[in-house]
Amino acid sequence: MNDIIPQYYTYIILFDGDTSDVSPVLRYADISELKKNNRGRMHLFDDSLVPILSAFEYCLHLPRTEMDTYNTDTLTLDNAYDVPQNILIIPEDAILQYPLQIQLTLIIYTENCSEKIKSFSKQFNSLLGAVSISELNELLLKKHWNDLYSKRNNWNEIRLIDVDKQFLFTDDEQLFLPALYTARQYEQTDYVCSEIIKSANYFETCTKIIWEQCIFHNGLMNCRDYIGVGVDEETIRKIFAEGMQKAKKNTFINVVITMPGVPKRQVNYGGLANDLPESEKKVIRLLGLHRAIAKEAVLIELPLIGKELFGKLDELEINCKNETNNKYVKKTLRDIGEIIENNLTQEQIWAINWAKHITVFSDFPIGLAVLSESDTSLQCYKNISYRPLSPLTRCMQIEMRKHQQFFLGKGCKIAFAECVINDKKNEFIRDCSEGVMYMLKKLCSENPNMQVTYCETLTIRELKKFIQDNSDVDILHISAHGHYDRRNNMAGLMIGNEFWMADDINFQVPPVVVLSACHVSPRGSGCVNVADLFLRVGAEAVLGTFVPVRAKRNMLLMNRLYTYIAEAIKGSMQYETLAELWSGIVATNAILEMKEDSPNFSKWIMGNDKYGHSRFIEFALKRSVGRLHSSKIYTDTILVIKEMLHEEGLDGKFDDVLSQDNYFPESFFYQWIGFPENIFLYNDVFRK
Repeated sequence: MNDIIPQYYTYIILFDGDTSDVSPVLRYADISELKKNNRGRMHLFDDSLVPILSAFEYCLHLPRTEMDTYNTDTLTLDNAYDVPQNILIIPEDAILQYPLQIQLTLIIYTENCSEKIKSFSKQFNSLLGAVSISELNELLLKKHWNDLYSKRNNWNEIRLIDVDKQFLFTDDEQLFLPALYTARQYEQTDYVCSEIIKSANYFETCTKIIWEQCIFHNGLMNCRDYIGVGVDEETIRKIFAEGMQKAKKNTFINVVITMPGVPKRQVNYGGLANDLPESEKKVIRLLGLHRAIAKEAVLIELPLIGKELFGKLDELEINCKNETNNKYVKKTLRDIGEIIENNLTQEQIWAINWAKHITVFSDFPIGLAVLSESDTSLQCYKNISYRPLSPLTRCMQIEMRKHQQFFLGKGCKIAFAECVINDKKNEFIRDCSEGVMYMLKKLCSENPNMQVTYCETLTIRELKKFIQDNSDVDILHISAHGHYDRRNNMAGLMIGNEFWMADDINFQVPPVVVLSACHVSPRGSGCVNVADLFLRVGAEAVLGTFVPVRAKRNMLLMNRLYTYIAEAIKGSMQYETLAELWSGIVATNAILEMKEDSPNFSKWIMGNDKYGHSRFIEFALKRSVGRLHSSKIYTDTILVIKEMLHEEGLDGKFDDVLSQDNYFPESFFYQWIGFPENIFLYNDVFRK
């Protein structure tokens, strides 16, 4: 590949709608007014966008970049990461008011748009011009692929043989779209199409194809150092075969899950539909397909989830506001896991078990589930990114555009906003918050490429000014009290004594937002929450909590988060992305949670054995190495601790603590939403 930058295509879909932005928090005089506005929709999709859904389907058949149209070398394909179609949805009159300053690839407009809009659209310097929705067909699709190849930047690249093999898939055939982009590179389009015809189970067939593609690609990567350096063909074939066998044992796949559904409370009081409208069902599939194409992932479409799931989570979130029974917490998480597992086929469970990253489109946090073959929540051993479905129009706007990737491996700027009043009542919370700040200052003093800016902001006005003044930072850390107002269906932040939902920001926010506050992202009741609204105003990844969290435990988690980021800046390659990092933190937090639940156990594990060795260091650096399996982290941790107790003649000691049901797994109740997988801690391409 030469140094010419390939084109990344941008598709514009114009719709007949209002350009005025809708407030993210709508307040109504009474319930009847709220129900009238929701009009029986489940995920609040804007009906005015229904006529353009076929345009989205068409765009999902088009190339993402010019590299999709020509032969691309294996190493370049290996470096591909998160490559979606970049689709922008724009009101028709907005294109007149705010002419776009970017290179457009194709403009699609509706039949009923004005002649002025049609004429104006065709004047844009768009590679493929402008067409109406009624003109979209299979012949035009083939023409568009060939036209884009002919208008490529890299003139030396050879056209793909399979470029002419374009088909407008409909209905369940669309599930194969994520497999086609790699299939074209390996001249396997005919094979995919033949498998569609023969298939009795589209999910199983598509999963098989994507799995085989990943194995084949990894087999080729095994040969990359031997091609073109004088190694004979027979030897290369042998190396390839060895690579294929190795790949079958250690190849993981990306998974996308869609799971529609809303809490019963929102149906009863908010007027949301009890059944999923066909239009919203179609939109949710488009979201899943768009993400699956970007990640070369398999798409798991779960049915409408019952109200029982949300009910269990809502009850759990309410109970956690007070002291709750640890056994009840673990039982609830297992119950949630059982309900979800009952809605999965064996093939889907296999895909989840072999997933390297899972993207979830749902209002329910699937990662909380403890599945039958594990003793810990799914998010402890799988990297999961959440995209809340409601409101569905906003979810679609956020998902369909190409998102920027950020690299923290060369440096990281943090803006720390302290919003908790410093008085007697908050003394311990402020001490813990200052503990995080102390750690940040220490890490920054050891690493010139890590910087932190601190400010006490006790009013909304002060906080907004602080955010605006530090818009160039990578991470915004807000230390505050959370306030969950069930009656008014909101969960937000207390900035000093002022309640804030982040619904009035009209300026840039940093890509990463850490909400160090209690229950700012509850999901059981379906309320509007501040974490989701930070996504709306431009954050790429937001960390929030479902329940109240203890200040000291939160401090320990935050300190671990920033310590690992600091290590990445120094060159550590332990975690590639923020999503991986958080999964690793939660998965290795078992011993710390047990320690925090029992002062006596804490005193013992933090003490020295008869040889003068620190038991905690002995556990972390020797005893547990290679023995803690991520899906069985608690069982394995307890086993190692009991071995250490046995050696000291302390059998039976701390049995009350060393029970899987007798500690509170607080770290389970943190959730990243947005695109934490696009926040890189190490990456060879970025480093170069």
